[in-house]
Amino acid sequence: MTYEAFSRKYRPKSFKEVIGQDFVVKTLKNAIKLQRISHAYIFSGSRGVGKTTIARILAKVLNCKNPVDYEPCNQCENCLEIDKGSFPDMYEIDAASNRGIDDIRTIRDNVNYQPIKGKYKVYIIDEAHMLTKEAFNALLKTLEEPPPRNIFILATTELYKIPDTIKSRCQVFIFKPPTKAQIKAYLLRILQNENIPYEEQAVDLLAQELEGGMRDSASLLDQAVTYSEGKLTVKAVEEILGIVPLNYVKKAVEYIKTQDIPSFIKLLDDIENQGYDINIFWKELLSTLQKSMLNLALQNQDEHFSQEDLKTVIYIKNLFNKAYGEARTFPNPKDVYQLYILKLKYIDAIKSIEQLIAGNLTFPQKPQTITQQQPETQEKQTVEKETNQESSNLQKILMQIIKNEKVIAPIIKDADIQEDENNVYIKLKNKSQEEILKSHIDLLKKYFTNKIVHISAPAEKDKKKDKKRDEVVDKVLELFPGSKILTYKEKEEKEDV
Repeated sequence: MTYEAFSRKYRPKSFKEVIGQDFVVKTLKNAIKLQRISHAYIFSGSRGVGKTTIARILAKVLNCKNPVDYEPCNQCENCLEIDKGSFPDMYEIDAASNRGIDDIRTIRDNVNYQPIKGKYKVYIIDEAHMLTKEAFNALLKTLEEPPPRNIFILATTELYKIPDTIKSRCQVFIFKPPTKAQIKAYLLRILQNENIPYEEQAVDLLAQELEGGMRDSASLLDQAVTYSEGKLTVKAVEEILGIVPLNYVKKAVEYIKTQDIPSFIKLLDDIENQGYDINIFWKELLSTLQKSMLNLALQNQDEHFSQEDLKTVIYIKNLFNKAYGEARTFPNPKDVYQLYILKLKYIDAIKSIEQLIAGNLTFPQKPQTITQQQPETQEKQTVEKETNQESSNLQKILMQIIKNEKVIAPIIKDADIQEDENNVYIKLKNKSQEEILKSHIDLLKKYFTNKIVHISAPAEKDKKKDKKRDEVVDKVLELFPGSKILTYKEKEEKEDV
C-alpha cells in the first residue's frame, strides 16, 4: 500500500476543516448562500496557508451534487474527481511553468464552452504573479467580460506583482498565517489520530519554530516521526530543525544573571564546536529574554529573573537585539556576539534617572588638563562616531551586494544611498535603473533586513525638455547683450506704449 504523507492525508476537504482563515471561509460560504459568486478571486498569502486548498473546496461546493449546509459532501462523483484532480471542469495551472501568452490564450478559448459535468468551470492559477506582462494582458479581457459559469481563482504569495488592472476586476482575499496555538492544535490532532507517542515539549518546539503554514508543519512532523522511529521526541525535533538544545539557552541566561562573562564566551565556542548555528542559538536566547521581560512587566512570575531585574532585562534585550541584527550580515557572527557579551560587564555603570535627580551619585573626578575637551565637543564627537559606525555598516552591505550580485552591482555603484533606523533610500539617475532595481527588490530585502527599501529616480522627459529650453534662452541672451526676459504683463505694457 502506498504511504500517504501527513500534508496530503490531513489536507482540509471542506470549509469546516480549514484552520485560521475564518474571514475567508465565512465570506465564501455567504456568497454561495446568497448566490453572489464572483467571476474572479485573488487569494494572497504566504506558502502553505490554504490558498489552493480553499480554491478546491470552493470548486467542490459549486459542483457538488449533494451539498450540505454549503459544504461539499465529499462522496459524490464530482467531489471525488476534484480531490483526485481529474474533474474535467476544474483546471489547475502552475503559472511558474506555464506563464506565457499561449497558455492564457488556451484558457481564453476554452471559456466559451459550457461545463462538461458540473455547474461551473473553475480555473485555479497557482503562483499567478509569475505570469508575463503579455499573459496578464491576454487574461485581462476575459476577466473584464467573462462568459457565464466560469470562475477564475488566482493564488499568489506576492500580491504586489499582480497588475492593478487585474486586481480591480477580482475580489481579493488576504490569507493570514496561522498562530502558534493553531499549529500546535493541528499537530496534536494528527498525532492523536495516528496514535503516535509524543513529548509535549517537542510539539511546542515545532509550533514555535515554524514560520510557514499548516502544510509545512505537517511535512516536518512527518519527517520528525520517521527520524525518531514512530514517535515524536524533543531530541529529534532539535536535530532536524538545527535548534540548539534548551540547556545551552538556560546556561546563557544564568551567565547573564551572574555576569559570568568568561563562561558565556566559552559557551559560544562550545556551541560552534558542536556544529550548531550561533545565529539560531542567539535567536532562541532573545525569545527567552522576551518572555522574561513580558512576565516581569505584567507582574507575573518568571523562572529566570525577579521583578527588580526588569530594567536590566530591558537593557540586555535591546543590546542583544542589536547584536543579532549586526551578526546576520557579518562574515564571522561569533565575533559580534562576543563583543556584546563583553558589554555586559558595564551594566553596573548604568544609573537610573531617579538616582540622577536625587543627586545621590558620586562620580570619579578626572584631573583637569589643558587638552581636556568641552562637553559640547565630546557630544559632537560621539554623534560623529555613531554616524561613522552606521555609515561603515551600510558600506559593508553595499560591498557585499556589489561583490555577489553582478546584475545590479553597476546600478548600486552609481546610486546615492542613505539610510536611517527603519528605511533605506536609493536615489538613481534614470527610470531605466529604477525599473531594473525594483524588479530585484526581493534581493535587496535580503541584505537590508528589517528595513523598508525606497527606490526613486527623476522624471527624465520633463527634465530634458526644461534643460533644452534653458540652453536656447541662454544662447539668445548671450547673442544680445543687455536684453532681458519679459513676463507676459511687461510685454503688454510695452505694446500699449
